[in-house]
Amino acid sequence: MSPNITLLVKEALFHQHAGRIGIALGMFEEILKLDPKNPQANFSLGIAAYQNGDVGLAIEMLRKAERKAGKHPQVHQLLGLALMNAGDLAGAMKSLKKAVALAPNVADFHAHLGDLYTLKRQPQLARQSFQRALAVDPENGYAIVGMGKLDVTVGRVDDAIGWFEKAIALGKELPSALHSLTMTRTYRQVPAELEKIENLLKEASTLPEPELAHLHWAAGKIHYDLGDTPSAAQHYRSARRLRYKSFDQKAHEERISFMKEVFDEAFFAERTELGDSSQRPVFIFGMPRSGTTLAEQIVSRHSRISSGSEIPYFRLLQQDIGLHGQPSAALENRLKSLGPREFKQFARHYLAELSAIDRRADRVTDKMPHNFEMLWLMSLLFPEAAFIHCVRCPADTCVSLLSHSLSPAHNYALNQKSLGSYFVTYDGLMKHWEKVLPVRIHTLSYEDLVYNQEEESKALLACTGMDWEEECLEFYNGDSPVTTFSNLQVRKPMFRSSIGRWKRHKNLLGDLFGALGPLSPLEEGQEDGNGTAYGQQQSLSAGVPDNDTSQFRNVSSPVS
Repeated sequence: MSPNITLLVKEALFHQHAGRIGIALGMFEEILKLDPKNPQANFSLGIAAYQNGDVGLAIEMLRKAERKAGKHPQVHQLLGLALMNAGDLAGAMKSLKKAVALAPNVADFHAHLGDLYTLKRQPQLARQSFQRALAVDPENGYAIVGMGKLDVTVGRVDDAIGWFEKAIALGKELPSALHSLTMTRTYRQVPAELEKIENLLKEASTLPEPELAHLHWAAGKIHYDLGDTPSAAQHYRSARRLRYKSFDQKAHEERISFMKEVFDEAFFAERTELGDSSQRPVFIFGMPRSGTTLAEQIVSRHSRISSGSEIPYFRLLQQDIGLHGQPSAALENRLKSLGPREFKQFARHYLAELSAIDRRADRVTDKMPHNFEMLWLMSLLFPEAAFIHCVRCPADTCVSLLSHSLSPAHNYALNQKSLGSYFVTYDGLMKHWEKVLPVRIHTLSYEDLVYNQEEESKALLACTGMDWEEECLEFYNGDSPVTTFSNLQVRKPMFRSSIGRWKRHKNLLGDLFGALGPLSPLEEGQEDGNGTAYGQQQSLSAGVPDNDTSQFRNVSSPVS
């Protein structure tokens, strides 16, 4: 490395460690023009890209650094975290195991592996990894908070609270621990943790944005429970600004319009013989916070149905095919040229994913909410599968999205206007699918399910082709790990308090109502807040042919 490049690297690192990520990114890019294989620049650019939310660039740079600095455990650590954030859990496992093998006495690496096993819904292996981390460092904050989050996923809420309180008492991972703790409690009076949160927020200039976001989510939850809706809304707004980048609604609408044009009735009529006869998949989809987790818990209580949770297969395939990119004639040709060989390969690979979850179950659920964009392919691949569309009052769905921390990929929830517009586009796509797809979609209204649990649950099981079992009414007694934000709600019997939640925020939701247009409850005349009209309308039209990754850690250790 020449002296000039060495100085540039030091200067770029200085800006990066000071939080000036944009400046650091630019400098590392200049360094790589001078020395494309520079491992320090590739690694540091990977870190900067990761911190800036560009996971794709981070993975690209870190893979280059890995080739030149493969013996540095930090390279594998951060690559593993980036891959985990991108949904490539197999790749993340490979990288994090390398990091652990190279540095078995680094507690953080074991804790990251515990996070990954938690995401993979392998609680025993997750607990073992966290225990190894704590054996190395009994006060490791990542492992302590990780143990708490793990216990939440398996329904051991009291144990989880103990772990979060321990982290807070030790002063470790405070933003994450405080955020997690507030999600386990309902506050009736001002708690001691609110003062801790407010004191930390006074130190905003010294905290990374993800940690600030945790604190605002936590403060918002407390204020909401205490009845101070305006203060809660202000904290939630601050959290979203820190959590999400701006959302390009125009580009999104153009992409969805392109899909509606390509995937028309003729497209499906010409491909009726390409599907696999398997009935194993149970696809559960819809907007996040619409009841997808609840639907899965009900179904998976059946003795012959296994819970697959959110399987990333179709989301990753969507990227591989190019459907996340800009519409073009070339992309249209690519989509229309997919032939029997590729369809057979797609089906075989997906069924292998289900077998890896449970080889013996007759059915396996896949509740990736945003699979609603890939229904064109899913319906062609598996015409005999069950397709369950979860719907909920649009305003209630949006209010819940505005007040929960999703991964940065959900940046359409940045503000009321962007979220309302996104919802309308989703609704339009679903109406299109209902007209053209060659499969029956069972629409499950959250409100109908709450008010008529047994009747709707029986209809839900019937659409999977399985006989009714009474255990499905006790969905809250399931032992499958739940890694979504509904992990606490689905451990309780059915409750009605989430219906009409928008009414409490009514005076603060002008932008949302305007963006929702005819889907606004005010337009529908639903002053009672039940929100059932939307779900009933969807059910009638569908009679014929919804991790958080906030647990991921920030890493800034340079390659020496």
